[in-house]
Amino acid sequence: MMAQDILCQYLEVRFGAESQVLQKSVRAINDLEVLSRIPNRIFVVTHLDEATALIQDGLVSQ
Repeated sequence: MMAQDILCQYLEVRFGAESQVLQKSVRAINDLEVLSRIPNRIFVVTHLDEATALIQDGLVSQ
């Protein structure tokens, strides 16, 4: 799914290898509506823990 690929690529560039677990979580999100809400917020996070909380919120809401 393209949205997942873009999010994972961003996480890899922004946070490096530390984001591997989070990238697996992104790939577990199958709801396009949830995926479409994440980019607007993830591009402004400054720490990996903020990105993790955002993705976990997406997993819960699908």
